Amino acid sequence: MNKIRRILKQYWHEVEWFFIRLSWLFIAMPKECKSYSDTSFTFGITTYKERFETYLKPLVKKMVYLFPESPIIIAVNGYHNLIEQEKYLEQITKWVQPYQNVSLITYKEPQGLCKLWNQILIKSPSQKVFLMNEDINISQSFKKDIISCGILNSEFGLINGSFSHYMLSKKLVKTVGWFDERFPGIGYEDHDYEIRMTLLGKKVEHFTVNGIKNERVVPKDWSYDKKHEVILTKYSGPNEKHYFSKWEFSDTEEKGYEYVRIIQGYAKLKEQMKTPNFYPEIELK
Repeated sequence: MNKIRRILKQYWHEVEWFFIRLSWLFIAMPKECKSYSDTSFTFGITTYKERFETYLKPLVKKMVYLFPESPIIIAVNGYHNLIEQEKYLEQITKWVQPYQNVSLITYKEPQGLCKLWNQILIKSPSQKVFLMNEDINISQSFKKDIISCGILNSEFGLINGSFSHYMLSKKLVKTVGWFDERFPGIGYEDHDYEIRMTLLGKKVEHFTVNGIKNERVVPKDWSYDKKHEVILTKYSGPNEKHYFSKWEFSDTEEKGYEYVRIIQGYAKLKEQMKTPNFYPEIELK
């Protein structure tokens, strides 16, 4: 019976979002936007070539409609085919020009997700920064939902239990440190950061936001070449290797280990694996 309830709940959730997507067709989207005027929070969106037409463009149009006064930063990852990447960068640069509250961070060659997140934090004019994938959907209530849910009072707020969309403060980053750019691709950077937070007594707070949906798209292609091993359909083998070279784990409580929610177990930093200060010359403001 519980399984049937879960299936029905998921079914109605998908039906609801079908009509939400449909409702956007009746909205006149802005074709341009003035520069941002409110720095209460910034949105940072990470993306790459494959998802420009299918996910990024629809999302940014909706974001500009809902948040014309807010800064939106798009971190565009590199791509293994440099000729195609150069054409794509020309295309996306031209496309965002009318939206003056939208800025780009671009790369020709593939970077790790941690570097993209760090660069968004550096470029953000706000203390509070939302970091999001581009393969998400939002409803017209999204703005009201994030303002009313209490997440802006948090130092680190996870939306709907997923690191595909969350908010963190620069104050927290000053304490915990930068995202670990030794992760060369995608995967495990969320585990790494939550472990580091936990060891410093910082907690991830959880918030329900009904106006956002993670589509969980499995990529057909990605930024990295074939030498960059794929694990679990969409994550990086080199990231997994670094993760397990950095942390020791235990299923039971042991001296020197701390319980961490995201791994449902205990973790301890290995010797000489402390996260470096990647930007000693930069002071987050």
